[in-house]
Amino acid sequence: MRFGVAIPAYGEGAEGPFVRETIAAAEELGFESVWLPDHIAVPDYATSVNLSVPFLEPLAACGWGLGATTRLRFGIDVLVAPYRHPLLVAAMAGTLTRLGGERLVLGVGIGYLRGEFDALGLDCYDERAAVTEEFLRTWRDAPEGVHVVTPPSRVPVWVGGNVRAARRRAALLGDGWHPLWMPAEAYRAARDEIVAWRADAGLTGPFTFSFSCGPTALTDGEPRPSPLGPRAPVGSEFRYAPAAWTTPDGRVRLVGTPEQVTGDLRLLEEAGVEHVALRFGPDGIEQMARFAREVLPALSAA
Repeated sequence: MRFGVAIPAYGEGAEGPFVRETIAAAEELGFESVWLPDHIAVPDYATSVNLSVPFLEPLAACGWGLGATTRLRFGIDVLVAPYRHPLLVAAMAGTLTRLGGERLVLGVGIGYLRGEFDALGLDCYDERAAVTEEFLRTWRDAPEGVHVVTPPSRVPVWVGGNVRAARRRAALLGDGWHPLWMPAEAYRAARDEIVAWRADAGLTGPFTFSFSCGPTALTDGEPRPSPLGPRAPVGSEFRYAPAAWTTPDGRVRLVGTPEQVTGDLRLLEEAGVEHVALRFGPDGIEQMARFAREVLPALSAA
């Protein structure tokens, strides 16, 4: 497996020094990639539920990061396709790849925050899945008679989303699947489903199976409550977030001792996960260093 770090580039983490230092540490410690979230115009009501503002705009942040590093890949976890015109994203991806090298991964999803759609003047909230699928079909291809800067090679698109429709979208329109956390056994079943869909469609190109973690933390054995809190009720727009992945005795997976977290990651590897975006939070640099020191060698030895 390859490991990336999801950077909390929002709230207090939106400060330049925090982001710069975290990205520099990720490269120095040998992580493969860093991942940035996408929100543009967060409504007040969301700040009392699950969002800390402001958010750094991810494509702009990727541009800065590509210029400040030499090896790291930069991904978006995930870009909400309906928020931007596909030709704008194509031009930005082409520019970033030409100037920063072939190190961009475009995570793409449908979005969930109705108030943000409203703030951006978008009336497609109920059709956002169809809008995203049209984006995925067309964003690489400018209309006849129009010229948009293109990358020197294909920018991979990893499609987010856990539900069946999102998995099928990833299988048929993406170059990878990048869902939020779920149990390893559920991931294995979904992976097999995606492989079968691609085979039926005759798709043989490269495809990456990724995993976007919930809160991740190395501890010294002290029990911790779920950092995710209770799940939003059915019908809420915040229900998009899955329940925590836990052990039978209630420990939240990927929160625990180095030995426990190593075991959790081995379950993901056995389920066919090829890339993991870890989510260490505001004390990320210390946690990243400990992960590199105490978990990566154990995984490599195995």
